[in-house]
Amino acid sequence: MSGRLTRVETRGTVRDRYLVHGTIAPRFVEARAVTASDAIPFTPAAGRETKAFAAMIADGSIRMPAAGRFYFDMDAYEAAATARRARRVPVLLIVSLLIVVVAVVFYRG
Repeated sequence: MSGRLTRVETRGTVRDRYLVHGTIAPRFVEARAVTASDAIPFTPAAGRETKAFAAMIADGSIRMPAAGRFYFDMDAYEAAATARRARRVPVLLIVSLLIVVVAVVFYRG
C-alpha cells in the first residue's frame, strides 16, 4: 500500500441523504422501507419502543398500507419534527426572559 490516501466512493443510500433519529426510524431506512411497495413487517419491542411506534403512527411518520406491514414516510417525519420545533420556540423564549428578569433583579452594580 502506498502512503497516499485514495478516495473511495460511498454507496448512495437513503441513510446518507436523510438524518433520522431514534431507534425505529433508522431500522426502516436501513431496510429501505420508505414507500408503500417496500413496506415491511415490524413489531416494536415492549415498553418505550411501543409508545414511540404508536406516536409515529399517530403523526403519520409510519404508515400501514397492508395489515401488519409498515413503511417510513420521510415527508411526514420531517413535518412532525418541524412542528415539534415550532412548539418549543415560545417555551424557550419564556424561559430566556425569566432568566433575564432574575438576572436584572439580583444585579448589584
